Amino acid sequence: MRTTPEGGDTWRITVASVIGPGQVRSGRPNQDRWLVRPIGTHACLYAVADGAGSRSRSGEGAEFAVLAAGKAAESAFGAHPHPDGIDAWRRAMRTFRMLCVQRFDRSVDEAAARPHTAGGPGVRDSRREFATTLLAVVAAPPYFGYLSVGDCFLVVDRHLGEPRLVVSAPEREHAGATTFLTSDHRDEHLSTGVLLDDRISALALCSDGVAEGLLSARKEGDGKLHYSAPPAFRAYFDTFSDDRVDSGELAAKLASAEFAATSGDDKTVVLAVRRP
Repeated sequence: MRTTPEGGDTWRITVASVIGPGQVRSGRPNQDRWLVRPIGTHACLYAVADGAGSRSRSGEGAEFAVLAAGKAAESAFGAHPHPDGIDAWRRAMRTFRMLCVQRFDRSVDEAAARPHTAGGPGVRDSRREFATTLLAVVAAPPYFGYLSVGDCFLVVDRHLGEPRLVVSAPEREHAGATTFLTSDHRDEHLSTGVLLDDRISALALCSDGVAEGLLSARKEGDGKLHYSAPPAFRAYFDTFSDDRVDSGELAAKLASAEFAATSGDDKTVVLAVRRP
């Protein structure tokens, strides 16, 4: 738990990442990764990556993903002053996306090539063992740029507003169809965007393992499930804006029987709440 300065304000950061019961049963470690890194003097990079449980080196892939996001953010946003205006931010996010993907690919290709032996899988096949999703946010209020591939999700809260699900995952409607940073069709599903809103007061970056426990779902006329952030989501922001609340309480919540019953996946939440 710590604080970071962003845009002249101070934000309180709380992070929790717990292994899922399904991973425990299969003898695998927690394959989620996260990163919080100041960028320059008035911005911060938040990232969450969810390694695919079925792949042997996905934890490494998730680590490569968040580190790539951190380095890319430093390159695209580390100069002072930061981009000024929505068009400049969109250009910077395109640069961020390009650099992030390049750094991730380079890290994976180097790691995949090292254990290669004659008769073993080629580099392309080995890359799939590093499968991971990624959600990254560069925050320099009132600007918030995001990059997403896969099924992590982003919730924002606004002063005098309600929690809102900003980044969701269309793949959640199609089991087994999640796109990873190692997928052949990755670039078609890698999205970026910029929010310009001086009323944003909190962020929550979450791995897919907490979706059933934190989001509301309803079936529409098209027969598909549509997710949203319920008003009760604000309780997390309110609770962990208080310095007297220990970050261990968030980890305990994610590791509770209540949450374990919703998903066997690893569970990671990064909360950033603007101080009053």
